Amino acid sequence: MTDKAEVVIVGGGIVGCTTAYFLARKGVKATIIEKEAVGSCASGFAAGLLNPLNGQGIPGPLEPLARESFRMHSHLAEEVKAETGVDPQLRTHSCIWVAFNETEAEEFMELFQLAQRLEGFPARWLDGKEVRALEPRVSSRVTKGMCVESMMQVASYQYTLGLAQAAERYGATIRHGTVRGLKRSNGRVSEVVLAREEIACEKVVLAMGPWMEQVGSWLGISVPVVPLKGQILRLELAGPPLEHALYRSGGGYLSSKPDGLIWVGTTEERVGFDDRPTEAARESIMKGVLEVMPALSEARLVLQTACLRPLSEDGLPIIGEVPGWDGVYLATGAGRKGILLGPGMAQATADLVTEGRTDLPIEPFAPRRFARV
Repeated sequence: MTDKAEVVIVGGGIVGCTTAYFLARKGVKATIIEKEAVGSCASGFAAGLLNPLNGQGIPGPLEPLARESFRMHSHLAEEVKAETGVDPQLRTHSCIWVAFNETEAEEFMELFQLAQRLEGFPARWLDGKEVRALEPRVSSRVTKGMCVESMMQVASYQYTLGLAQAAERYGATIRHGTVRGLKRSNGRVSEVVLAREEIACEKVVLAMGPWMEQVGSWLGISVPVVPLKGQILRLELAGPPLEHALYRSGGGYLSSKPDGLIWVGTTEERVGFDDRPTEAARESIMKGVLEVMPALSEARLVLQTACLRPLSEDGLPIIGEVPGWDGVYLATGAGRKGILLGPGMAQATADLVTEGRTDLPIEPFAPRRFARV
């Protein structure tokens, strides 16, 4: 059996759903194919802390796209809420990077310099007493902190679900299935092959997260993306919520969420497609956050989650048309920055699908950089 669609998007995470939304707003009706459920993988479990100031490629090639994506979240989240009633829980907050010694404080210097260079992110250094004046439960061993204002966070699952529903309101379709391959005619994509049927289409967006590497065999090119496992604990603690998100050297964080829980994380594990929560990760995360906030020893563990993020070979996203395949686009590989970069990656992809070009700075992320010569 053969069905038809104008554009097929493979993957129902934040990138796929946002791409469908942007296309639908332009009058292009897309069909999202998701093998499980919308937001059921990394987009549904991410902490949703939107930080455009550091990470792989920042400062560097990812910086402009990260800043533009960050800016886009403000109006996109409001649109989703207004159009669907689903609240992405976007809120602005301050972040404090805590240091136990001067060596750790030096690790934050590059971030501090970038915040000072950009508009909209007031940053200042704090001594230990000043840190505890802002967050009294922070350990007395913390000697220094760097506070950056005007950061944001969202509820990732609600956001992804809302984007999917908004796309549907404008004519997108969501269906379940497992894609097995693609067909082309005269160099142009013609069909998406599922287990029991085929979908004739004009264009395809592959946004399959950590499962992207398998498409290399469909396309005849390298798509070097592997799963990067991350685990998060959701803790219930008596007392007021944290007024600031807390970060420490090594990438650990603590943040109060609108659900009343403190989310703490995370791990970076290369263990293939094993997405089971582990006791070892729980102990490792708790060890790190207890050093920052000893009061968490009294917290109750409500939930432990694990998910697989898509990490590319060079740590940067993969965005653009596939060489040799007219009408096939990749949008993946954002690693720990998937929620932050979702709007920018999706807008660039929607632009390429409809206009053949985009003004967004995606040249460093073209799939052709992995071409084997």
